[in-house]
This record gives sequence, structure tokens and C-alpha cells, in this order.
Amino acid sequence: MTSSARPQSVRGLYTPPAEEWVFLPPSVSPPSTSSPSASAAPTHLPSSFNPNVEDEENLALPMMGRPFNLFLSEYLTTAMGMPFEVGKTLLQVEYRPRRKFVKEDELDIQSIEEKERFELQDDQISNPEEADMYFSDRLAQPAAPLLPPPELIAETDASGYLPDLHPSYLLNDDPEVSRGNGVWGMIRRIRYTPSEGLPGLWKSQILSTIHSFLSNLLQPTIHSCLLILIPNLEPGIGLDISLSALPNPGIPLTLQVSSHLISHLILSPLEIIKTRLIISPSNHSSNLNSISIFKQLIEKEGGFFNLYFHSNLLIPSILEHTLRPLLTLSIPLLIERQFNISPDISPITYSLMDLSLGLSSLLILLPIETVRKRLQLQNRGILTNGEKQKSIVKLREKNYIGVVEAIWRIVNEETGIRRKRKMTERDEGGWFSGVRQLYRGFGMAATAHVTVFGLGLVSQVLSGNDGGGWKEI
Repeated sequence: MTSSARPQSVRGLYTPPAEEWVFLPPSVSPPSTSSPSASAAPTHLPSSFNPNVEDEENLALPMMGRPFNLFLSEYLTTAMGMPFEVGKTLLQVEYRPRRKFVKEDELDIQSIEEKERFELQDDQISNPEEADMYFSDRLAQPAAPLLPPPELIAETDASGYLPDLHPSYLLNDDPEVSRGNGVWGMIRRIRYTPSEGLPGLWKSQILSTIHSFLSNLLQPTIHSCLLILIPNLEPGIGLDISLSALPNPGIPLTLQVSSHLISHLILSPLEIIKTRLIISPSNHSSNLNSISIFKQLIEKEGGFFNLYFHSNLLIPSILEHTLRPLLTLSIPLLIERQFNISPDISPITYSLMDLSLGLSSLLILLPIETVRKRLQLQNRGILTNGEKQKSIVKLREKNYIGVVEAIWRIVNEETGIRRKRKMTERDEGGWFSGVRQLYRGFGMAATAHVTVFGLGLVSQVLSGNDGGGWKEI
């Protein structure tokens, strides 16, 4: 063979790959393939307003921007749960006193209504002979002389108006409409009250959306600031790292609980306005919007200082917003570290333990939540011209002194037993009936936990062995 018959070399056609593995010591920074302006931000910093191109394409309304789409998704999510939130709030703040704690005028009104309700049943005549004797005796009696009705002297308020004994804006309290069926019963009462109706189930919808939107932005930002301010932390601690994956989760748990507490304390005035907006009548001359309620809090109830640092507002806020994230974040640690149950090895057992501990946490959180909402409704200023806060449910007229006193008053003064024609103190229930008033809305919260557990089981079955899991709502 001649030399011209040999194949040509392909070494000149070799092109090295675009990226190669580079092993450098830690002191030397690796080469960057992009410009300095395109460097990625740290993983522990929030990236809500630094979206990628792919994220922009997946938005519901790409032309409106990521913040607007986040607000829109939060609005739709809040709208689905708002009727239950309104019903739960009204159920927790409603005052249902035992008979010995009811005012005399209210007892007279109740006795008149009960007498009218049962008058026909008591005066029924069993047979026609008794009916003939009854009417013949009535005709034989002489006519009674006409006497003028007694003069009723009614006390007026400071402005000279008579008190409204039967406010039209109060929710219907008919047992047939349902009073003792928890949150669903309260939703039915709102639905069948002419002054409220279906729109009454979405009160404070925009305000609740703003609160959720701001809290979701503030909490990661505050957590990142705490990570920067505290030195000598373990590397890699961020929001994306699970606490159960860390060898020492004490400090990260404290930082996350602190970030939740600080963010909710900053937004606590919005929660006060939200609670007062839910109880205010929809169709009434004294109806207030969120701006007017905020002005009233500033002008008549001590200004910004009392809005944040009043003991009846600060103490229950600290209790609720410390215990709630602490219990929520500690449940996975407790299951994996104390009970040695892994979600990968025993997913069903892990879900059952999570459900049980979640229901147990409600026993601690619901009384604090109930007391906090009632303290938010108390007027901390001086009422002028006999003004009184209008509410679609009955509230306790005397203010609670604090958290402990409020719990004691609820247990001893209130009951959830339905009214009968003749009731004694024994019929109204004992100490346990008063304790149950601290756990109004427990059925709805338990149903939510069970629903999440069911969705987790369905997701686990559908995912099979592909490594799929489930996420809480």
C-alpha cells in the first residue's frame, strides 16, 4: 500500500467539551462562565422578586409581573377558606352565658318568647266536649271592665333614644336554623340572616389576603436577617434545609420561631382590624370599614403604643405566635428523633403520628386563640355619648382583665347547652360544659387535619415507588 492510501488523522477535528471538572483549593475561586452581574444570590435569601425566565412563563398572568400573581394566588386561596374563618371567629367570640349570668331584662324577653312559643301546646283542648264547656263558661262570665294599660317608663341612653331590645342586625338564634353545630351552624346562621346573607361569609377578604401576602414576604426576610446578625452558625443553615436533617436543630428552630413571632407582631394590627370587621354588621348605619376601624384604634384607644404594647394585645399575641410555629416545627423532630419513625421507611405510621400530634396541639392553641380574639374586641379607650360597639353576635359587656381571667370567666360563665323551657343549673352542664367553650371550632380544625392526612395517603398510593410524597395544604 502507498502512503496516499492511509486514512487521514482525526486529531485536528477534536473539540474539547464546554465544561470540564475543575478541582481547585478552597482559597482559589473557580472560574466563572458568566458575567459578574449574573451571579446567583445566596440560597437562604428570599427570591420572590428575582424570577427566572421559566418561572415567568408559568405565571397565570405573565404580563402583570410576579408580585401581582403571588397576590392573586393568595387571594384565591384565602377566598376558599374565608367562610370557615368567619364562622370560626364568630363562634369563638359569641357570649353564651348561663342563666344566672343573664341580665334581668334579657330573662324577661326570653320568658315572654318561650311563653308564646309553648302557649298553643299548653292550651290545647283534648276533646270537643271540653271545648264546648270552655266556650260556654267564657260566654256566661260578665264582661271585664276595660282598664288602661300601665305606663311603661323606659330608660333612654345618653342621646335620648330608647334602647334597641331586638337589634335587627343580630344573627338568627333559632335552634331550627342551627345554633349548636359548630362552625357549620354559624355559617348557616349567617346565611339565613337577612342583613348578612352570603356576602357576610367573605368579610375582610382583602384584608386577610394582604396579611397573608405580607407575612409570607416578611418571615423569610426576617429569618435571613437573623442568620446574618448571629455569628458562628453552622454553614448551610437556611430555609431550604429541613430541621430534621441537621445534627443540632436547636438554634435553627429558635431562629425560625423568632422570625414567625417578629413578623406576626409587626402585622398584629391587621389581625385586630380583621376580627372587628368580621363582627361588625353589614347593613347598619354604624358599619365601619377597615380604614375607619384603624382610625378609631389610633384616636380613641391609645394610639400606636397601645395598638402594639397593651398587655391584652401583646401577651396573647406572643403566646399564640410562639406556640403555633414551635409546635408545628417540632412535630417532625419529635417523630424522627424521639420515636425513631422515618417518613421514607414507614410513611403511613409517620402520617398517623403527625395527625395525632397535630390534633393534640389544638388542645393548647385553641383556648389561646379564643381568648386573643375576645381581647381584640375590647375597647381600651373612653366611650363617649353612650356609644357601644355593634356586633352581629352577643359579646360580654364587661371587659376581661387578662388571659388567665378570661379563661376563668369563660369556663365558669358560659355553656353550650341549648335552651329549654325550664332549665336548672344542672341542666346547663357542669365544669366540663364550660371547658368545651374554650374549644369552639375544634371540629373544623380536626376535619382539616384529617383531610390533609387522607390526601397524603392518596398521594402516597398514586406516587407508588417513584419517590413521590405529599405536601400539606
